[in-house]
Amino acid sequence: MEKIELIINRKEYSDHAVERATIEELKDGEVLMEVERFSFTSNNITYAIIGDMIGYWKFFKAEEGKGKLPGWGFAKVISSKSDALSEGERFYGYYPMGSHLIVEPAKVNEFGFLDGAEHRRPLPPIYNYYTNTKKDAVYAKETEDIQCLLRPLFTTSFLIDDQFADNDFYGSEQIILTSASSKTGLALAHLLKKRKTAGAASFDIVGLTSPSNKDFVIASGYYDSVITYDEYANITKEKASSIVDFSGNHKLQYDLQVHLGESLKYNCLVGVVHWEDLRGQEKLPQKGTFFFAPTNAQKRQQDWGREGFQQRLKDAWNGFIPETKDWMSIETYEGAEKLSDIYSKMLSGDFDPKIGYIIKPTV
Repeated sequence: MEKIELIINRKEYSDHAVERATIEELKDGEVLMEVERFSFTSNNITYAIIGDMIGYWKFFKAEEGKGKLPGWGFAKVISSKSDALSEGERFYGYYPMGSHLIVEPAKVNEFGFLDGAEHRRPLPPIYNYYTNTKKDAVYAKETEDIQCLLRPLFTTSFLIDDQFADNDFYGSEQIILTSASSKTGLALAHLLKKRKTAGAASFDIVGLTSPSNKDFVIASGYYDSVITYDEYANITKEKASSIVDFSGNHKLQYDLQVHLGESLKYNCLVGVVHWEDLRGQEKLPQKGTFFFAPTNAQKRQQDWGREGFQQRLKDAWNGFIPETKDWMSIETYEGAEKLSDIYSKMLSGDFDPKIGYIIKPTV
């Protein structure tokens, strides 16, 4: 049996290929999973850009100097040499962008399992955990595509919102979101707006975006004001401010930090949408604090328990999903061969924020 995967040069991201290889024979305790669908968003490009820094390349083995890009999706067991899992069971989780994955189930229960493969053990459990669809609090068959697209992004936004609330929003009178058209940005803006509507907070939500996406961001209704990148100087300096930066654009960071000066109270660095502008020449006044979702998720699971965390996430998720139909449509691509085209599109930034991309690699 063959597998097909997207393989990327870790030093030159544009150098990539969709490759075929023979699937190894299963060893005792191993399970072969067939990937049914996964999403492709700008978040996946972040995985590549900071892969060596954070360890995203370590989840799925590849030849020296190459990497397998991770994605969130659904897969089913098609062959098992483990007593813990049976053929036909389906799981939501973190898969290499391709057709198959061999896992070594550990800590198996009715809710799911951890991949106990030796190379994955030191990595954050949130990425190693596979949730059984039969016991998943968030799962619904009719929203599988939306879950692939938005659940990991929404979880990140949920955790950012929680951190801000836990720190009294750092005293912010305005919270500025870069890459405001990104799905993670939209989800966070939605959650922040809900806190305002409930009277739990009082601040302006400011969206920064490109001129081409301005109308789309305004139409979402999540932001109090929407400003294009070239007009960043229109952001008031008179209010205590926080930045949530999804862009990774060095020049934008520099300009915002200089412009806001002492009014900048907290600078949260999350994603890398504009990866080509990641590094710049000018030294930043302050670097900001990198937000790593797995650390926050582990903390809250300890605070609230696993079920408590899932219930809070489910409640927030259910309040968000009905709204997505107003600003997102889904395009589905069948066959892993399409991966190269979608990857190039995402890497170049040449994609429509209103569209969510789903890949069905084994169709």
